Amino acid sequence: MSSSTINSTTPVLISGAGPTGLFAAILLTKLNIPVRLIERHLEVSPLSKALVLHARTMEIMAMSGVIERFLVEGKHLREFHIWQGGKQAAIFPVLNNKESHYNFGLFLEQLRTTALLTAELNDLGVQIDRGWELMDTKVVEEGKKSWVETTIRRAIQGTNVRSTESKVLGVVEQDAEEAGKQYETEVVRSEYLIATDGGKSVVRHKLNIAFPGRTLDNNIIIYDGHVESDIPFDCITVVNGDNGKMMVAFPLNDGQTRIIVDNGTLTPEEHMALKPEDLTLEMFTGMVQAIIGPTIKFQPKDCFWLTYYRVNERHAEHFDYKGRVFLAGDASHVHSPAGGQGMNTGLQDSYNLSWKIALVLHGLAPKSILNTFEQERKPVAEGIIKLSATLLDNALAKDFLRRTLKRLMIAVGPYLLPYFPTTTNPLTMLMIRYHDNAINQRHKSQMNVDEEFQVGQRAREAYLEVIKKNTESGLLVGSTDDTVRLQELIVGPGIFHVMVFSSDMLVTAKPVPATIKGVDTTNSEFLAEDIAQKLLAWRTKWSYKSREEIIEETQTTPRPPTHHSQSVAPEAVSTASPSAIPSSTKASQMFMVHVLASEDVTTKEQSAKIERLARNQAGEGKIYLDQDGIAHQKYGVAKHGAGTLVVIRPDGHIGYRVLGIGHSAWEDVDRYFRSLLA
Repeated sequence: MSSSTINSTTPVLISGAGPTGLFAAILLTKLNIPVRLIERHLEVSPLSKALVLHARTMEIMAMSGVIERFLVEGKHLREFHIWQGGKQAAIFPVLNNKESHYNFGLFLEQLRTTALLTAELNDLGVQIDRGWELMDTKVVEEGKKSWVETTIRRAIQGTNVRSTESKVLGVVEQDAEEAGKQYETEVVRSEYLIATDGGKSVVRHKLNIAFPGRTLDNNIIIYDGHVESDIPFDCITVVNGDNGKMMVAFPLNDGQTRIIVDNGTLTPEEHMALKPEDLTLEMFTGMVQAIIGPTIKFQPKDCFWLTYYRVNERHAEHFDYKGRVFLAGDASHVHSPAGGQGMNTGLQDSYNLSWKIALVLHGLAPKSILNTFEQERKPVAEGIIKLSATLLDNALAKDFLRRTLKRLMIAVGPYLLPYFPTTTNPLTMLMIRYHDNAINQRHKSQMNVDEEFQVGQRAREAYLEVIKKNTESGLLVGSTDDTVRLQELIVGPGIFHVMVFSSDMLVTAKPVPATIKGVDTTNSEFLAEDIAQKLLAWRTKWSYKSREEIIEETQTTPRPPTHHSQSVAPEAVSTASPSAIPSSTKASQMFMVHVLASEDVTTKEQSAKIERLARNQAGEGKIYLDQDGIAHQKYGVAKHGAGTLVVIRPDGHIGYRVLGIGHSAWEDVDRYFRSLLA
C-alpha cells in the first residue's frame, strides 16, 4: 500500500548510493549540476564486496580531487603470495606497474570507500536521501521534448528492506514484495536518471533492458573475520590445495581477513536451495583445512560475515535508454570477483558519464554526445567480464593439463615477470582505450599514429620540470627542485586540456615561422599569441553556468533529505607536487593549455623568447621542460621537429591530435571543439 504522492524536480536523479552513485554525485556537484541521490538503506552496509582500487581508478580520483583521504587509509599492496598445499611456492608482483604514479593496488574495504566518498559529498553540501527506493521509472516524450518520471517510495514504519530478500551475494533476480508493508510515494521529474542500483537493478528490470550472460555453477564461499593460522595472511595469499580446490585471502584494515573459498560446483537446483544461515563456521573451517592440509593450523576466532557467492557474468543489452536513463556499475555489468575489477569499472563509468551530462545541461554540447557513453563503456564492460572469467576459469581449473600448467607457472613465473612490460597488465586498468566516435576524432595528419598514441587512449604519465630563472646563469631553465607530474596538470572535472608538445621548436625556430615537411612552424612569440587568443575565444564562447542558473533553468525543487548520514573521514593530506594544479570544487572554465619543451634553452636570446610562456599561470599556456623528451616519446611526438597538439578530454583520454603547433594546427583544434560543442 502507498499514500501521499509528492512531486519534485531535479536535473539529475541518481538511484543507489554505493561508490558508483556517490562518485557520479560528487562529479556532477563539482560541475554545478544539482543532484538528488536516493538510497533504500538507512545505513551503509557493514559488508564490503569490493576491496581494492586499481591504478587507473586512483588516477581519475586524483584528477577529481578526491584521492588524498583514500591514500591515508588504504594499504599499498603489490604482490600475490602463492602457496601450494602447505608450502609457499612463489611471489608474483602482479599489482606493480611502472606506468602510473600509483604503482600499487590500494586495499580498502568498500565500507570505507563508501564512507570516504560520502564525506567528500557532504563537504560539497550534498546529503544522501536515505530511506527512499526506486519503484518505477519511465521516459515521457511530448513532441521533441522528453524527460524522466520516477516513482520512489519510503516505508512508513521500519525500513525498505524486506524479509523476502535473498542474502546470497551476487544474485541478479528481483526480490518478492512483502505483504502488508506500507509506504509513502513520490514522483520525481528529472532530466536524467543514473541507475547505480546494483546487480538487481530495479531500473533495468522496469525498463525491460535485457541482461544476457551466464550464471556459473561454482559454489563460492566468502568469510570475513579474525583468524589464527600458520599461513601469514598479511598480503594477498592464494592457496592451491592438493584436493584440487583453492582459496584466496585478503588482509582487511581492522585485522580481519577476507577468505574466498572454491567449494566445487552445484546444480541450479542446489544453488536455489542455498541459505546462508545454514552455512556454519565449522563447515567453513573444514573447507579451508581440506585445502591447506591437515598439518597447517587454521582457526577462526570469530565470524563477521559468512555467505555464498553466486557468480553471474552478464552485461546489459543497453547502457543508455532513450538518451535519458543510464545504467552504471553493477546495474549494467556483473562478473566474478576475480581481479577486483567490479567497483573500479563502476567508478570509471561515472567518470565517463558525468562530464557529458554536465556539458548538455549547461547547454555546451548537443544531447548526441551522450551516445558515446554506451559506445565507450559497453566494450570496456565486455572486456572486463572476459578478463574476470579467464582469471576465474584458470584459478579453478580442474583438468590435468591446466592444473599442470598452473603449477609450472607458479614455479617459473616470478623469474619471467621482469621481462614483461608492466604497462600491459590488465589488472591495473591502464590499457583501456575508447575507439573513434564524435569525441575521439583523427586528424588527417595523424591517421597512422601507432595504436598506443592514438585518440581514445589514456593520457599517460610523465615527470616535468617547472622552468625558472637560474640564479647563476640567469637563464630560464628547467628546475630539478620543482617538478610536477603531467597528470597533476590535467585536473578536472570537466576541463579540456590542450597539451602543446613543442619538441625543440622554441629553441631552434627562426624569427619568422616557416614549414617543416609541409607543417607550419612557430616561435615563442607567435605561440604565446595563439594560446592567448584561443583561450580567450573558447572561454568566451563556452563556460559553465552557476549552480543557481541551472536550478532556475531546470525548475529544480529544493527538498532537503529527511534521512541522511554524515560520514566521518580523516583529513586529506596532500601528496601533490607544489606546482600541481588543484582540482576545482566549483566549475567555471572549460579549457587549459600546457606547453612542453623537449630541450632547455642555452643562450640569453633563447631565454628571453620564452619569458612570456614561463610567466604564464599554470593552465594558461605555462611552459615546462620535458627533460630527455620522455613525455614526447610517451605521446608519440618526435623530440626534434614541428611538435604536436594533443587534446585531452575531461576524463583523461586523448580526444584529438594534430601535427604541428603553428597557427594552422590551432585552427584545426578550434574546428574540433566547434564540431563537438554547442
